[in-house]
Amino acid sequence: MKAPDSIKKFFSTLLKKPLLFAVVVFIPSVFLILMAVDNFVMPVFAGSFTREKEIPAVTGLEISEAEQKLRDAGFSVEVLPEGRYSAEVEAGKILVQYPAAGRFAKVGRTVRLTVCKGLREVAIPDLRGRSQKQAEMSIERSGFILGKIIKGSHESIPRGVVIRTVPEAGTVARVNDTVRIVISSGMTSGKILLPSFEGLSLDDALSSLDKLGFKVGKITRETGSENPSGTIITQSPMSGEYLTADSKIDLVISD
Repeated sequence: MKAPDSIKKFFSTLLKKPLLFAVVVFIPSVFLILMAVDNFVMPVFAGSFTREKEIPAVTGLEISEAEQKLRDAGFSVEVLPEGRYSAEVEAGKILVQYPAAGRFAKVGRTVRLTVCKGLREVAIPDLRGRSQKQAEMSIERSGFILGKIIKGSHESIPRGVVIRTVPEAGTVARVNDTVRIVISSGMTSGKILLPSFEGLSLDDALSSLDKLGFKVGKITRETGSENPSGTIITQSPMSGEYLTADSKIDLVISD
């Protein structure tokens, strides 16, 4: 089919007038190219076509479970070599994730995980021979909670000086555990050191009390304890005190 004479005449005129040709043909072409760059090329470079997804929560999960969950969602995973101590999460499980759960990130982004090392454990310092004030400061600096101050007699340690701690010095305990101090009240004749009955059966504890000259006080049964049934959970007064004969000792046993 031949082109109409009007169209032939139009293009013939364009060819004879370069400026008009540029206006009609070149400039619209440039405009179309710019639009293509703006709408297709630039978004590719800017990452606009990369999908974003919500980061799932993995805190409290085992490492392998957390890694699998994040990879299934399309993210990379890095487990940081240094862990952190915490009482909030069990040791070996994920304590912190970054970015946090619920945020939206581009698929393929790396999520960094910090593993919980559990509760920090510290050896109880040797406080024997120190003053009560020095001992209290040392316990608190070590991260422990100061428990009851126990008075005990001693032949060689002066009054007001630490005899020992409960638990004993060198024992590895968790930060925020309670440590009690036994303070010397000087030499006190006629008094007997009260031992610990915790963990003993009731029969063994009663036998020991009788041999030492103490009397049995109130016996209370407690349910739900992790201790074996029939064993001593706690006692009052606490172990480490020096008491006169015939003193009454209260016992709490596991039911």
